[in-house]
Amino acid sequence: MANPYLHVGKKIRLYRKARNFTQEELGEYLQIDQSYLGRIERGEVNITLDTLYKISKALRITPDQLLKNEKNVRDGKLNSEILDKIDVLLLSLTNDELQGILRLLKEVLALKNMNRDQQP
Repeated sequence: MANPYLHVGKKIRLYRKARNFTQEELGEYLQIDQSYLGRIERGEVNITLDTLYKISKALRITPDQLLKNEKNVRDGKLNSEILDKIDVLLLSLTNDELQGILRLLKEVLALKNMNRDQQP
């Protein structure tokens, strides 16, 4: 990982935008300056674990979601980019809605596997 601070900053920006926060709004909530938050998002500063925890709490995610960096590469694309986009889409759903999505996903994957097994 070339710059872990940039990686974390990009994740913060992704989740901030998913929650429809501006930098100013999130900065106010966290009681930090908007320009400092911008520097965090650009990976220009080292943030403390305390700040990382506060940001994750404000964005209603776990600190792990900001830190994880999947290195699984498939078809030349990083899975983490696609998984982040899916994660953002699912953020606002209720547990019942997520259970429904999980059932649908399992059915789609089962059909995919069944079709693959039937190919000559």
